[in-house]
Amino acid sequence: MTLQGEQQIRAIVGSAARQIETRLDQPQEAVDPMPGEPRGEVKPGEWMPDANGLPPDCPVQVLGMDGDVLFLIDAIGQLAAATPSQFGQSFIQRLFGDRQNYLYWAWPRHDKNGAVENWRAEKVRECLYSAGAKKGVWNSVEKVRGLGSWTDKDGELILHLGDVLLMDGKLRRTGEIKGHFYPRRPACPRPHDGDVDGQNNPAPMLYQILQTWNWQRPTIDPYLFLGWIGAGFLGGALPWRPSMFLIGDKAVGKSTLQGIVQTVYGSALVSTPDTTPAGIYQRIGADALPIAVDELEAEADNRKVMGVVKLARLAASGGLMLRGGSDHTGVAFQARSTFLFSAINPPPLPPQDLSRLAVISIGKLDPQKVSQAPTILEPEKIGPKLLRRLVNGWPQFSALYEEYRTALRGGGHDSRGQDTYGTFLTCAHMMLGDDWLEENDYPMENLSDWGQRLAPTLLPEHENAKENWRACLEHLLSSRVDAWRNGLRHNIGGLLEDLQDKVLSFENARTQLAQVDLGLIQKDKILPGYCLAIPNSGPALSHLFKDTAWGGQGGIGVWQSALRQGPGSIVCHDKNFNKVKIAGFSKRCTLIVLNEFQRLTEES
Repeated sequence: MTLQGEQQIRAIVGSAARQIETRLDQPQEAVDPMPGEPRGEVKPGEWMPDANGLPPDCPVQVLGMDGDVLFLIDAIGQLAAATPSQFGQSFIQRLFGDRQNYLYWAWPRHDKNGAVENWRAEKVRECLYSAGAKKGVWNSVEKVRGLGSWTDKDGELILHLGDVLLMDGKLRRTGEIKGHFYPRRPACPRPHDGDVDGQNNPAPMLYQILQTWNWQRPTIDPYLFLGWIGAGFLGGALPWRPSMFLIGDKAVGKSTLQGIVQTVYGSALVSTPDTTPAGIYQRIGADALPIAVDELEAEADNRKVMGVVKLARLAASGGLMLRGGSDHTGVAFQARSTFLFSAINPPPLPPQDLSRLAVISIGKLDPQKVSQAPTILEPEKIGPKLLRRLVNGWPQFSALYEEYRTALRGGGHDSRGQDTYGTFLTCAHMMLGDDWLEENDYPMENLSDWGQRLAPTLLPEHENAKENWRACLEHLLSSRVDAWRNGLRHNIGGLLEDLQDKVLSFENARTQLAQVDLGLIQKDKILPGYCLAIPNSGPALSHLFKDTAWGGQGGIGVWQSALRQGPGSIVCHDKNFNKVKIAGFSKRCTLIVLNEFQRLTEES
């Protein structure tokens, strides 16, 4: 797989694009007449409406409605929204900005002598709401695209650069394009205008700088980190947006590394110490910019920080987050950013979050070595040049991404691992380029090596990532039982181990397990050895699963569905023989074949 598209797209913002840029940046000529004067030959209030019922060349355009909310484009290209109660005279003036005279011409209020003395706010509202009804239902969550990278329906890259868009090799005004609205925003750094090959490509220099940290995996971690930087640039355009968690003790260079990230992205990075989901989504809005959250540390109560991690989880696939609004209505938020977290002591991450990020660690630098902060040459150009590399390579992204996913699948990764690491590897590849990779022993024809180097068994984020059914069962087996406090066995797993070792008789084990709503059977003809019978409900079981993801209310828990996700050789819930008598009552149970589960734990 090569990046031949670099030659085809190079210099797309050359002289012709610069002419467009100059024209786009020029202020509009003042065309609005003074109050009472005609606009061309059209007198105030005597205009012919367009298809939506608006006056000609109206500086405020209507996008549509969603319930009581009317969505508009104001006079400077920003998104505006209002309910009927908010649509007063001051809001109308805010919409029209420096085009106030247009109001006097389009919706004039005349005095008794026929002279224009003001404009009619009620007529403005009537006109704009009528246009909203004609435009129809419009959803801001699905339609609004802020700063960052996006794609159209054909997969072509669109860069929202704040004041302009870059699409189809041309700079265009922001606005409603191809079914989406791109509001005017503060300007972001634009892709470099010129050649970014060979010595002019800053990616190898950046990679060399990243290698100066004391990474836990020196040949892998800096490469993945470079890939995260590339993924941050592409944000909303990516099919999957993985995040990264950087772990290291104090004084290992985490802050310096964050500083390099800030240098690369410039104003296109959302760097925040705010570790609340509300603070982040209020800041990011509809933008698809990379987000760096420093010091996301574990706390006594991790609910706040886990809310931020959940936001990153939703951003990976572009899922919706719902929250309550000030007027008691639901507000939807859709994140499309990649996150960089850093911490000394990270919070405990559940499997669904670990599958969407890479965990990398850095240690202290060798005290015998002279430590000097790395220097980036031409720091103001590195971000635009890297962005140009990614723009030029975008036509090859999909094919290259699938090649890396295939290599990772061969190494044992599931679909989530393929998506996460495939994105990092593809972005790093696009920035470094084929020639550099060949010269530095990263042969393109042997991408399968990455499947072995990033095998799941070698990754720290997979050490504690267990399948849901197994984590549920292991929690149960390790649970302490208060009723046994005066005995030698304090947890269920210990009791079953004594049973297997014949320290405890079958009858004694069954009696003790019944105290916590559990049963025990032995069906050699159907299931080999002993089977632990876990009923679908029970107050004692609910207590053991309290404050876990598998708990429940009223004695009915989630553990039933969780356990039944396990393999058939270990978990059985066949209705023909899963009815077990526990403490004198017959109950439907999930059966765990103990010797098969023990074999699994010994092999893993």
